[in-house]
Parts: sequence; structure tokens; C-alpha cells
Amino acid sequence: MQRAVWDLRYEGAKKIKGAKIDTGDPAQGPRVAPGAFTVRLVAGGKTLTSPIRIVPDPRGDLSQADLEAQTTFALRVRDDISKVTGLVDDIRSVRDQLKARVTALDARKSETGVADLVKSADAALARAQTLEDKFHNPTAEVVYDILAMRGGTRLYSRLAPLQMWASEAEGVPTAGMQQVLQEQERELSALAGETQAFVSTDVAAINQRAAQLGVPFVVVGTR
Repeated sequence: MQRAVWDLRYEGAKKIKGAKIDTGDPAQGPRVAPGAFTVRLVAGGKTLTSPIRIVPDPRGDLSQADLEAQTTFALRVRDDISKVTGLVDDIRSVRDQLKARVTALDARKSETGVADLVKSADAALARAQTLEDKFHNPTAEVVYDILAMRGGTRLYSRLAPLQMWASEAEGVPTAGMQQVLQEQERELSALAGETQAFVSTDVAAINQRAAQLGVPFVVVGTR
């Protein structure tokens, strides 16, 4: 016999590997609003489904509209956190490739053009580090570090508690929460644009120079 238990939550946000957060856990998804759902079991090549209905907590007094608004807001924050994580993963992928290529070219620095290529790669590495630092606190070793560092907590550590508060609150998101999320989404949009510019200018220029030298360089994923 096997037993599966649903905690009545959506899937949580994707987390940045190794990143520190002082409040909240992005991996814990928002609770579902009351309503009709379908459970699906796939085993032995067969799929079985069954309808279920989630009913409101009888101890609460929120309307269906309020519960749905709360869940919608929490899911929006969750998706923003996942986007932050995805962009950081992209930056790290580029950074790791640049490091590997620079190491591989160490013995060829005397060749025409290779030294300049390595210099450009080193500059891009520095920019990648600076860019990642705008999303979270990558050098934090313990939780307290993200509070003590110059500039304080970055976007990732500010979105995480907002998701928790939205999910656990006993009411619709406040006007203050709405305003904070709008400000954080503007920051996220700007950082996403900066990341795209880094890939389409710095990394593209390095790849073009590498191609001219017949050197394979950075593979950039699309998001």
C-alpha cells in the first residue's frame, strides 16, 4: 500500500542554489483557494482521475473572492521569485563557461588575439559577478550576512517574505503589500533587461571574437 498526501498548496518557487534568506521559504507554495480540483494518479501505464472539492475553513470569515485574491497575489510573488532564480542560473551558466574557457586558453595567451579574448572574458566575469549581486547576496555565508552587508538584502531576499506573508495572512493583500510588489517587479524588470543586455552585448562580442579565432566559447540559454 502507498499513500499520497496533498498539503493543499501549489508548487513552490524555484530557489537559488546556496542563496541565503532570512525570512520565508520560497519552496513552500501558496495554499489553493477553495474550489473544484481533479486528482490524477498515473501508474502501470494507466491514468486514473477523481474530482475533489476544497471547502473554506469553517473558522474563517473571508469571502471566496478574498481567498482567490490572496492566492492570486501569492502565486504572482512565487512566479517572480522563480524568474529571479532563472536569471541567476543563466548568469551563473555564462560565468562558469567563461571561467572554463579562460583556464583552457591559458597556454595559448601568446597567440594573436587570444590575450585580448581572455581580457574581455575576465571583464565579463567581473560584470557577471556584479550582476548576480544585484539579485541576491551571493557572498553571504550565514543568514545574518545578508542584513549586515552594504546595501542590505537584495531582491530575492525581499520577495521571499512577501510570498510567506501573502500565503499565511488571514485576508486579502494590503495596499502596502501591493505597492511593495509593484516596486519589486519594476526592479526585477530592470534587472532582467540588464541581464539581457549583458548577454546580447558583452557575451555576444566575446563569442564573435572567439569565432574569428576558431575558439568555441559561451553557449547562452534562452529564457
